[in-house]
Amino acid sequence: MKRRFLLSALLFGGAALLAPPPAAAQYTSGATPTNGSSTEVVTPPPGQQAPDGFGPEGNYTAFQAARWIPWQGTPTPSAYVGTGYVGPSYATPAAYWTQLDLPNGASIDYVYAVVYDNDTNGDWDFDFAGYEGAPFAGSPHYVSFGSGSTSLSGTPGYTAIRLTLDPPVVVHEWADLNNDGTPNIVSYNLSLKGTQTSGYDTLRFWGAAVHWTRTISPPPATATFVDVPVGSFGFQHIEALAASGITAGCDATHFCPNTPVTRAQMAISLAKALGLEWTE
Repeated sequence: MKRRFLLSALLFGGAALLAPPPAAAQYTSGATPTNGSSTEVVTPPPGQQAPDGFGPEGNYTAFQAARWIPWQGTPTPSAYVGTGYVGPSYATPAAYWTQLDLPNGASIDYVYAVVYDNDTNGDWDFDFAGYEGAPFAGSPHYVSFGSGSTSLSGTPGYTAIRLTLDPPVVVHEWADLNNDGTPNIVSYNLSLKGTQTSGYDTLRFWGAAVHWTRTISPPPATATFVDVPVGSFGFQHIEALAASGITAGCDATHFCPNTPVTRAQMAISLAKALGLEWTE
């Protein structure tokens, strides 16, 4: 087994097995996206998902209603048995939010909220945002990556609000969102706000789904290994493995890309890459 084959196995291994099947047919929601169009096509996730998918294929992560927190005086939501939807327990402004739990480097290209709107004068407002904390210096900062809503005058019923992100948002738990030169810890949050005016069960929500893919760090300007120069085959991927501590090469300055890999070396690289650990 050559080192380049192992490299492909680590980064893209199982892609054919872990990739989700083709998406189901699209449906048109009644949601109004930020581009102002009256309808929006939403592609639901495939009916079957592989666990903990690795490789270049996309992943869906669901954030169900139970993971959302009421805020701004919002009452504890009521559950609608048999549907998975929840909503404010009486006619009142309501706001809920949840933090995304995705790996560093996850590239998010779209998110959508799964909601119910049967209120003739109310709607759901959906927002995807980043929050930069200030534990050491600077000041807290908020930036919205996208927002959308259902119609104030319409009653689409069960629907979805999709936010397409162009360019995609790449998750970095340590970043400088406000460009003040001071990186800080960052969270990525989804929020829903709505006001019920036509009763206590006219606005409900199920949660949200996030579509994301794993990414590889950009290649550096200089090479770590003399036998894998800048621009050579596998350069970006080999540099990413070295920077992550998954491989140190065959010595301090060589990667030996065409040297066979033993089963022991493969086990070491896989254990490092997957972070394998257990406690008796």
